[in-house]
Amino acid sequence: MASTRAGGQPAGGASTAAWMHEYRQARELFKKGDLTRALPLFQRVVDAVPELHDPRRDLASTFYRLGRLTDALREYNEVARRFPDQSEAANNVAGVLSVMGHQALAFQSVERALALDPGNTAAMNNLAEILKHMGDWQGSRDVYAAALSLTPDDAKLRMQYGMALVLLDDWLAGWPAMEAREAVLGTAVLFKEQSKRPRWTGAEPLDGKQLLIQHEQGLGDAIMGARFAKALAAQGAIVHLRCPQPLVEFLSGAEGLSSCTAVGSPMPPHDFHIPLMSLMAALKVTPSTLEGSPYLAPAGPCPPHLESLLPRDGLPTVALTWSGNPKHINDHRRSMKGELLAPLLSTPGVRFVAMQKDPAMEDVLPEPLRERLIDVGAHCRTFTESAHALSRVDLVITVDTAVAHLAGAIGAPTLLCLPFAPDYRWGATGPRTPWYTSLTVLRQREAMQWESVIAEAIHHIGTLGPTGRRTHPHATT
Repeated sequence: MASTRAGGQPAGGASTAAWMHEYRQARELFKKGDLTRALPLFQRVVDAVPELHDPRRDLASTFYRLGRLTDALREYNEVARRFPDQSEAANNVAGVLSVMGHQALAFQSVERALALDPGNTAAMNNLAEILKHMGDWQGSRDVYAAALSLTPDDAKLRMQYGMALVLLDDWLAGWPAMEAREAVLGTAVLFKEQSKRPRWTGAEPLDGKQLLIQHEQGLGDAIMGARFAKALAAQGAIVHLRCPQPLVEFLSGAEGLSSCTAVGSPMPPHDFHIPLMSLMAALKVTPSTLEGSPYLAPAGPCPPHLESLLPRDGLPTVALTWSGNPKHINDHRRSMKGELLAPLLSTPGVRFVAMQKDPAMEDVLPEPLRERLIDVGAHCRTFTESAHALSRVDLVITVDTAVAHLAGAIGAPTLLCLPFAPDYRWGATGPRTPWYTSLTVLRQREAMQWESVIAEAIHHIGTLGPTGRRTHPHATT
């Protein structure tokens, strides 16, 4: 091992300039997001000076961002072993353990981080997340509040505190706190286009004013938010919605909209603008004021090719979506592996159809199970066609993707399968959601365990009669 100066820096030597040059290169690539090129450079620096803290930490962070969690944990553990008195090192171990699903071990590590530095708000943030994934929703909220008392200007903490409040049904306090997301992500990242007009906050009169709703976040968020055009129009607003091109045709039918146009096309004239996910704060939406009844319908007749795939012949038809966009930050928790569907697909007397789009069915379902489904998703070219397809089935079973919002918006009977720690909007407990009256929520009883959810779904399928109608007295209709 090379000798070191005070502070853990290696003594000078013939190779010092070389590894420092590679380290600077690696850091620049890391900042630019070029992780695959940064990785071997970080690895060479760590091999050259294994006793240093920062290069090994950066190597671990690169592994983490590449999704190589086992490698990240190994390197973070090595940093923590070499620097046992550093709170940051213990906290990094806690973070990766939590993402890997080892909450008890993560809790032990974050406790050590906070014992070393009780004011480490990054560790407090990790603790709040770990408590959430352990099912202690109130404890998670309280830790966020405590962290905010130490750093009240921390936008990320405030945003996550807001989500914790909404999860616990304290929407009036939660929505305003979630407005910090713009400071977290940055305006240029959050929005694909900028408006020079004033922001509508909910206080400014809208009678006769043109209001532009800016798209942000995912496709499901746009479907969920389209309902608010009706309330805005009731205030006298001329409402314009911006959304991704694939949604324009479908969302154009939302009541109260004057126009629905694609992000990137010329923006309509407007007096005010508001981000889509700010509507809840501006309108002071609560579970008791939210209208969960259907508010969208696919335009025109059902295309013949979908009618032929989904005949109304009395055989119960169940649509399935079990995997979402793999790039989603929480996809490893919200999506289920295709092989877990085997017991469900063995249910006799039922027609199963796949509504997978991204990823496609063949990418997320083992070949032996594919013959048990009709791949309808592959034949849906637009959201309008997907809505037509969902309107022809007797039951939709989906994980937390845009399909859940699409089915809920048109009123299709739906089972929404949620991970143990759900997205904030679905609440922490219970089988119902105020967002959509046609949705029944099935929740994991243990983290990362889908078997009980699938068993519940099989039970619900058993309530479908020979014509597809439910026979269970308490089933959603």
